[in-house]
Amino acid sequence: MDESVFDRRAVFRGAASLALRDGQLSNGEKRLLMKLAYSLKLDDDEPKMIYDSIVENNPLKPGKSLNEEEQRRIYGQVLEAMLIHTDRSDDELMQIAYLRKIFSIDDSEHRAITRSMDRQLEEVIHRTIKDEFRIRLYDSIDRMGDIFDNILIRKDERK
Repeated sequence: MDESVFDRRAVFRGAASLALRDGQLSNGEKRLLMKLAYSLKLDDDEPKMIYDSIVENNPLKPGKSLNEEEQRRIYGQVLEAMLIHTDRSDDELMQIAYLRKIFSIDDSEHRAITRSMDRQLEEVIHRTIKDEFRIRLYDSIDRMGDIFDNILIRKDERK
């Protein structure tokens, strides 16, 4: 099986461009982009360099590649960050839907990732918090489905 390989910088640039489409970053979008940069293992100076390339409309030099296993891990980490640390606005859900789309995570993989997160709740979260988290998880999945279907990915974002 041939693994899909993506450029880490291109993935971050696509997510940052999407977040900046309205001209500003909400606190939730900032949190998700910070988590994405961390999960992508970008160097400390890369997020700013990528942001500058967006603002100045300059091309971006290729970064390190990202394999399919890493894509799934990153998707899960950013999804978890969205559920715990943001208000789950449409802009934030768009970030998750973008990652799902660009990484070609189909419905069954998405459900498997969310089931895995649900099982982990049993181990790490108090029951009342767990129930709230579970509600957020499944509510977000429903809302994200509509957004996911409307995201278009440019060919230059897949490298």
